[in-house]
Amino acid sequence: MMWGYTTLYSRTPRSFLFAVVANVGPSGASRPLAVAYRQGCDRTTEPWHRLVADTLALIEILSDPANRAPLEAERALAEDWYRRSKGDEAHINKRPSVPDSPQPPFVVPDGRHKKPVLLRPQLPWYDDTLSEFPFITTCLLLGLLRDDSDAINSNSARPGDVQLQPLSTIFRGDCAEYGLVVIDISDLDSVKYGIVAFRMHYMAEVWYRGRSMGWDPVEDKPPLKEPDVILESSRPRVPLSIYQWLCKYHIYEDVKGDPSILRLKDMALVDTAALDCTSVFTLPIRLR
Repeated sequence: MMWGYTTLYSRTPRSFLFAVVANVGPSGASRPLAVAYRQGCDRTTEPWHRLVADTLALIEILSDPANRAPLEAERALAEDWYRRSKGDEAHINKRPSVPDSPQPPFVVPDGRHKKPVLLRPQLPWYDDTLSEFPFITTCLLLGLLRDDSDAINSNSARPGDVQLQPLSTIFRGDCAEYGLVVIDISDLDSVKYGIVAFRMHYMAEVWYRGRSMGWDPVEDKPPLKEPDVILESSRPRVPLSIYQWLCKYHIYEDVKGDPSILRLKDMALVDTAALDCTSVFTLPIRLR
């Protein structure tokens, strides 16, 4: 046995910032057309189930031929809007971002200490939120607020779980609460997507059996105080497909046969340049 500071449990974000973008900026640069924050919860269902369902729903809505004409019209309006607003864009350091949220208390992951799931407070809805591109914004809201609950799925969101954000909202890559999903509609014949989200760790000083084996929730004693919440230090600014992201952070056998994942696996991945208008990464920090 050894005493040391080590990881007790790791998890991926329970919430996500969704940004619909297109190459409507100067010289074909990527620019946001609609941004919304989708709050997750602490249900026993893995957050990736909701992520997969939300992303697939949005791609299907934005790829629907019935929506093509209004989407093309708003993209044209967006080109003119960004051309006229050139020079008025806020500096990257002055752009708003969704604040981080406290993470739930650590629970020993052995199945013996489950607690009742409490619904998180609903997010406020700001009636004066300006929607520069209302049809694209409506598509985003429809995808995130759909009702697909049945005997198998429980991915539906309450109205207060989704909150529109300003187009200038930035993802800084320094939050344990949420990750980023970018959906690129530059080419409506091939809507692209990409995920940028990182794992957080509950870490504490404990007695454990060695670095190669780590801390065991059954065999080893629990921590004496509430663990620290630490965001992983390696945070590459690279969009991943849902398949790549799940294989990196989750057990492959748990996800490989999911039909929704297989559908997303074959869809096009956004270029890294699509992140330029929605993200800037800060230095790693320690979260409490």
